[in-house]
Parts: sequence; structure tokens; C-alpha cells
Amino acid sequence: MIFSRFLLIAVAAVGVAAHSRSGHAHKIGMVRVPAKVDVAPRAYSASPYKDAMAKLEEYQDQTADAMAGPASEREAKLIEVAAGVCKTVTDYNKSFMINFALLDLLNIGKSGEIIKIGQRTYHILRSCKGTRSQQLTDAVHCTNDQVDLLGNFLFKNLPEAVSAMVIPSFAKYSDRLDMIEYATKPASY
Repeated sequence: MIFSRFLLIAVAAVGVAAHSRSGHAHKIGMVRVPAKVDVAPRAYSASPYKDAMAKLEEYQDQTADAMAGPASEREAKLIEVAAGVCKTVTDYNKSFMINFALLDLLNIGKSGEIIKIGQRTYHILRSCKGTRSQQLTDAVHCTNDQVDLLGNFLFKNLPEAVSAMVIPSFAKYSDRLDMIEYATKPASY
């Protein structure tokens, strides 16, 4: 209570001082603010997880648009999306591996960070099933390689008990991506 009164008095004193220095006595109640304020914009960098999820959400929207659009444009759009997903997953993996020593594995496990990225990636790429193109197969294969790379990294660096719980999920996810990759492979007669 006392603190709030002192705060109110301090704000009032600053307002009066600013008013008296403004040079416009006829404008009662107005406070002059200098036009050039030295406030630099903050260099905001989201976490790699938030960055990846934002990009994946954008790719999911693009995938929905591609599937709803004309069939003639679908393949090109899906190739573009799958290549973007591969780059996003690659960037996330690099960041994850670099910062691995700093990470609190328990919190990552509780938040489901890796699982959410995996689910979003799978939902995007499963839309590619049935569109047979070598470029699309290569893009899905790139993402599959990144999943395997992260799985191997975790297998090597996690304690054995934790690794036994995590690696089967990666294997299942990798198998699903293998099926998508196979479903996009051009037929060879």
C-alpha cells in the first residue's frame, strides 16, 4: 500500500517535470516525448523448436492448398513442400545436436518436443503418398535420413535405460517414412 503511494507520487513528479520542460505551458496535461527515442529493436530469436514448428505449420498449410488445388500443379507443390520439410528437420536436428549437452532431457521428454515435430512432419509427408515422382521420393528420403541420424545420435548419447524407451519410437517413425518413400517411388515396369 505504501509502495503504491510512493510509486504514484514518483510518476506524478516525473509528469510535472516533463510538463514544465516541454515549453508549452498552454497545453496542460500534455507530456512532450522526443521524436527520436534510442530504443533498438530487440533481436528476438525463437527456440529452434518454435522455429521448426512454425515452418512445419506453414508447410502443412501449403500441403492442404496443394491437395485442394489442380492436379497438374500438385506434384510440383508437394516436391517444394517436401524439400522444405527436409531442410526444416535438418536445421532442427543440427541445433538439437549442438545444444544436446545443455538440454534437460527430462523436460524435453515431458514437453514432447521431438514427438510433436515428428507427428507434424509425418502428417505433411503422408499427403505425398500416391504422387509418384523421383524428386518427391528423394525429398522424403532426405527427411527419413534425418530421422535416422537423430535416432542414431540419441542411441549413442542417451543412457541405456532412456535409450531403450526412445529408440523404438524412432524406429516406428522411420518405418512410416520408409512406407511413404516407397509410395512416392515411380513405378518401374
